[in-house]
Formats: sequence, C-alpha cells, structure tokens
Amino acid sequence: MVILDVKRSEKKNEFLFETTVKSNVGDVVKELCTVHNLRLKVQRLALCLKELAKHGPLRPEETRGISDSISNVTELDVNAYGQPTRPDEQGYRTGCPPPQEVADVLSRTAEEAEAAVSVNLVAQKRTLDQKACQTHIDNMRGAVMIAYPGYHRLPVYDPARQELEDKEELDGASDFQCVLDHYQTNLWWAGKELRTDQTLEQYIGKNEKTKIVAKLAPKSAGAPVREPRIDENTHKAMMSHYYKKQEEQKKLQEDEDDSYLEADWANPKSLKGSLVGGGRPISWKAGGR
Repeated sequence: MVILDVKRSEKKNEFLFETTVKSNVGDVVKELCTVHNLRLKVQRLALCLKELAKHGPLRPEETRGISDSISNVTELDVNAYGQPTRPDEQGYRTGCPPPQEVADVLSRTAEEAEAAVSVNLVAQKRTLDQKACQTHIDNMRGAVMIAYPGYHRLPVYDPARQELEDKEELDGASDFQCVLDHYQTNLWWAGKELRTDQTLEQYIGKNEKTKIVAKLAPKSAGAPVREPRIDENTHKAMMSHYYKKQEEQKKLQEDEDDSYLEADWANPKSLKGSLVGGGRPISWKAGGR
C-alpha cells in the first residue's frame, strides 16, 4: 500500500493516508478532502465538549461577556440556567456544567478523539481514514446525549449542538475551519500537480511500498511551497552545531591575551640588539702585557 504524507500549509493539519498505486487521483483527492474535513470537525467538536464540561452551555448572544457586576444594571438575566457552579471568567458560558461524573465522560471522550486525529500520529507512522474520524464523532455525540438527552437544555446556538447537527459556521476564521472542497482542490507532489484523470501509478510507479509527501492546495492558490531538502530535526541539529561553533569562536576572541608580545623572546629585534650591544651589557676588561 502507498502511504501519502498529506500536508497543508499548517504543520498541525498533517496526517498519513493509505491507498494504492492503482487509485484514480480524482478519487484520492475526494477521500483526502473528506478525511481532512472530518479531522477538523473532530478537533472542533472535542474543543466544544471540553468547554461544555467546564462551564456548561453557551449564553445567549446578548448576555455574553456580561459579568455579575454589570448584570445589576441590565434587565438581561445572565443566570437564566440557574446559579453558576463553575462561573466562566470570560462570561461567555452559563457556568452550569453537567454533574461531575458526566462532565468527566465529556472530557475523556474529547481527549480520546483529539489523540486519535493528532498530528503526532505521523511520527508514530499511523494512518488515518474516514471511518476512524466518524467513529470518534459518533462517540462524542453519544457523550453529549448522555449529558443532555435529546439536547434538553442545550440551546440551538451552542457550538457542540451546531457541530452535531452540521450547522456549524465555517468562515475560515481559524485553522480548524479551513475545510476543503474536492472540486476546488488539487493534489501536488514533487512540484507537480497530479491530474485527476490519471492514476497514482502514472506518477510514482508500480511499487506499492512507497511513501510520498503530498500537499492539498486550493486551485485558486497555485503551487504550494515545496518541501525543504532536509527534515526539521536535521535542520535543528545543524543550527545547534553552528551556534556552538559561533559561541566557541566568540570565547576565543574574548579570551585572546597578547601580553606575551612584551616578552624578550617575542621581540623581533632581540637578535640584532644582542649583536650590536642592545642586549646584555658588554664588559670591557683591560688587558696587560
């Protein structure tokens, strides 16, 4: 099986995908976009579940950001869900999370889902597919239904409910919202755009035991930036080596001692001086007959 190391411009959106050389490029692009979008959905939903477990549902829009002190001078009821047990310092959530046992289920399910789609899977050489992403979305759906059966007391504008009902806002304001449309997306490898009417075999050969670094890029964006010739760890090691050499050179320059130049043996004219009397004093003794 061919392993595609799929990347975007952001490193944290990287994942491994398994396919074959016989696969049509167009079908591969569609699958990759689906996995990419589901992976982002898992991350968004996991974040929503964590916040839901901490501080409960989202407040109505007109009461968000209003603290208890400000609520004394407004008719808006910021505690419509009841007296907060875990107040949100930012004033965006009700502060009424589900019971602790249920909140633990939400947090644990969210953490498991995040780990299942983490970018760390690349270093572990573990691939990701559509089924795995959907499984964790379903698990988080079940956890929310345990906390709020039938979405009871979970408002329609709460991000967790919007994600589960596929009504989330995807305006691209964050990395988690940068979804891809396979009709408007190209797959690039080795600086070449792979044509959707061809197979991978026409580009990478017949060897199934192949791993390539491929990039998904919108058609309107042009060619993505090519991968560096050396990997990140090698680059860090090289920079560390050159930095140490630079520091050693600085120390040698700072510790340079030229006091030896004042010594007699370092005087370039010492030989001449000794010959013409500039060295040790010459004593003249009177000779007798």
